[in-house]
Amino acid sequence: MADADWSKTRKVELLAQMPLFSQCSKRELGQVAALTVPAEIKNGAVLTRQGQSGDLAYVIAQGRAEVDRNGRTLAMLGPGDVVGELSLIDGEPRSATVRARTDLSVLEIDGRDLRRLLKRAPSVVRKLLEALSQRLRDGDAKAAAA
Repeated sequence: MADADWSKTRKVELLAQMPLFSQCSKRELGQVAALTVPAEIKNGAVLTRQGQSGDLAYVIAQGRAEVDRNGRTLAMLGPGDVVGELSLIDGEPRSATVRARTDLSVLEIDGRDLRRLLKRAPSVVRKLLEALSQRLRDGDAKAAAA
């Protein structure tokens, strides 16, 4: 996807499909979209490395990425998935290594920009907390079923 394809509307549409931002209003999505920068990542590139700090999160628009923890594959991610957002929120080291398994088209979100937005828009904070809580509950349910 070329940079020219990344209109604000396209960014908002992609963010709205993501569970992490799905409860946000169009205005809030527009605020998040304004922070994002389109990027192309080559197959095999590492987006995050377990144990390292990081100040970027990635929203996958096209392509696939593999999540590994301690050398074990945990998941394959694709369009609409987010990579690295937890480190932006809590400042902790990356919990997994994520590697592109195809060429990726992503939107990058810088941690400093996200933190500024969260200070200015408390409603976005609440919605992010709700989405993260749901992800935790879903993960607990999957672990209990295994």
